[in-house]
Amino acid sequence: MRIHIYLARISMCSVFLLEGITARAQSEKILDAFDIHHTLAYLIAIFLIMLFVMIFANRIYYYREQEAGAEARRINAQLSMVLASNKTQTWVYDISQHVFKVYTDDNKELSFFPFDFAQNYDPSDVGSIRNTIKSMTAGETLSESFLIKGPIPKDAETEQRIYDVNVSVLRHDKHHRPTALLGIQHDITEEKKNGEKVRKLMLRYHNVFNSSLVDMIFYDADGYLTEINDKACETFCISDRDSLLRRRIKITDIPAYKDLDIEHLDHLLCSSITNIDKVKREDEKVPEVLLRGTIYYEVSVRALRNEDGSLRGIVTAGRNITEMVESHHHERQMSRQLKTTTKDIQTYIDNINYSLKASNVQLMSYNPETHILELFSDLSKAQYRLTELRAIALLKEDSHRRARGYFRRMDQRQRQTFTCTFPTIMRDSRGRDIYLSFHIMPIFDADGHVTHYFGMCRNETEITYTELQLQEETAKAQDAEQLKNTFLLNMSYELRTPLNAVLGFAELYNNEHSIEDEPIFAEEIRKNTNVLLRLIDDILFISRLDAHMIELNYQECDFVPLFEGWCYMGWSALSPEVKVSVDNPYNHLNVIIDQQNLGMVVQKLCANALYTTHEGRVRAKCEYRHGELMITIEDTGTGFTAEAKERLFNRFERETEHGHPGTGLDLPIVKELLQQMGGTIELQTAPGKGSTFYVSVPCEMTSLEKKAEIII
Repeated sequence: MRIHIYLARISMCSVFLLEGITARAQSEKILDAFDIHHTLAYLIAIFLIMLFVMIFANRIYYYREQEAGAEARRINAQLSMVLASNKTQTWVYDISQHVFKVYTDDNKELSFFPFDFAQNYDPSDVGSIRNTIKSMTAGETLSESFLIKGPIPKDAETEQRIYDVNVSVLRHDKHHRPTALLGIQHDITEEKKNGEKVRKLMLRYHNVFNSSLVDMIFYDADGYLTEINDKACETFCISDRDSLLRRRIKITDIPAYKDLDIEHLDHLLCSSITNIDKVKREDEKVPEVLLRGTIYYEVSVRALRNEDGSLRGIVTAGRNITEMVESHHHERQMSRQLKTTTKDIQTYIDNINYSLKASNVQLMSYNPETHILELFSDLSKAQYRLTELRAIALLKEDSHRRARGYFRRMDQRQRQTFTCTFPTIMRDSRGRDIYLSFHIMPIFDADGHVTHYFGMCRNETEITYTELQLQEETAKAQDAEQLKNTFLLNMSYELRTPLNAVLGFAELYNNEHSIEDEPIFAEEIRKNTNVLLRLIDDILFISRLDAHMIELNYQECDFVPLFEGWCYMGWSALSPEVKVSVDNPYNHLNVIIDQQNLGMVVQKLCANALYTTHEGRVRAKCEYRHGELMITIEDTGTGFTAEAKERLFNRFERETEHGHPGTGLDLPIVKELLQQMGGTIELQTAPGKGSTFYVSVPCEMTSLEKKAEIII
């Protein structure tokens, strides 16, 4: 550009010099103006002058250009600052070269081809730039504006930018066709965002204001009603909204706000109870309100103020809480009723729980779906949760099959009621098997299908054992009755026999008889009388034993002579063919015993040998061991069978197989008397091998002297 300027300047100077030389030649009337020597001299002079002028002009131009460049840079810097502050960027499109020149914030120029330039924008919006350039290149428009989005962000945290682009013609050619386009793009992302926020806020405001959830009423700075939403109209039964707004109602005209100071209002939250019928009767200011009755209303009153604090308006957001309050009152009433009912139910449950505990009864439930048996001692929780197999395992083995049958019926959802009792492997505190009784009934749903089974489980151990004991006692009573009958039968026979003998021989005295027979008659009468007396004594004695009327009189005595005397007294009626002996290892044995009752025991045991021993030997033995007298009575008689041995100590029974006489009271008397004395008796016997009675009686030994052992 500068070379063209210099050529133009030289041309102009040459023209001026030629005109000057011509004028000089004319003035000097030089005929030979174009003499070579003069011409060269003029040309050199002209050249030197022009060179000086050009150097001088160049310096002037240079300094001016520097000043202009500095001013341009200053202006560009200011422009860049303005553009940067306004988030504005410029670019130039060279139509002939198809190049975009972008000017950065630091006043640098960057060149881009169309493809590279398009990377700075959203692919879907690049067409807008292309179409705009096409239409402006064709001369259809001189300026166009459009919105375009920036490149798609690579991460979710980066926001996609939005630009407002204005494209205009920067330069024209001589045919007035555009050669360069100027694009000015303004980043309006924040404006768009703020605008969207404002739009959403306004939309939200309108939605909230016209919402059906809350009553919204707006008053202006003077407190006059200017807007009311549909929900508020519905709440107060306002049919003509426009008429209400034209009435110019002030906020202090409303009874709930009559004392409101709107000048100093900031925020107020209050509730009110208003009798609208009473308000209308006393001061009808809002005839458009058709609501009747009492209204419970909750409202938030907020003042809207400008930045300088001046009041801009008042907005109220409220709701009709009449139904809520009435519902709350109803709920409180129902809560009191529920509390009372719950208390009654709890009392009822406590009574049931107490009854279950006192009666030793548990509730039970069985679900065929889960096969779980639950037992409840308390209605609030299950005490036991048993599977079917576990429940069966708790029963006696002989009851497993029957229990499985009941479970199978319930699993099949049979509609019948079950009642059953099972012995279990569990034991109570007394070591007895526990018996459980179940009464089970099906529970149906609305369709009549069995859902589960419910019933009671009762511990009938006491009842069962009482019944068993009752059965045993009944059997014993029956046996006792039978024994009693047998006893009466035997006694009647035993009593009749000696009585008949006495009566018979007594009558013989009244009849004719020989005097030699009288001693025989007297002996028979005496003998039968003794038998009768002994029988009556035994009956009376065993009755006293049963009544525990026998007094035990313990005294110190020498047991050795007493024992021998008792044995021989019992053997007094033995056959002469029977040999008797007493084994006594002591010279004397002083013990404290009941002589009378122990003597009766020894005599009766020795007399028992009369019934079983007709020949052979009978031996008695005594020995003191560790605070006990050990007495042994041994015979070689006929002995007893095992069955007879079991019945030998029973009352009113006697062994008749071998013709043993007696009433069957001797051995029962011995056993009962020994038990009351704290002693025991055992029998060892076998048929044909005799019998041995072992008697043990507790006593206190004071002194003893054993016989000297003779060693042969």
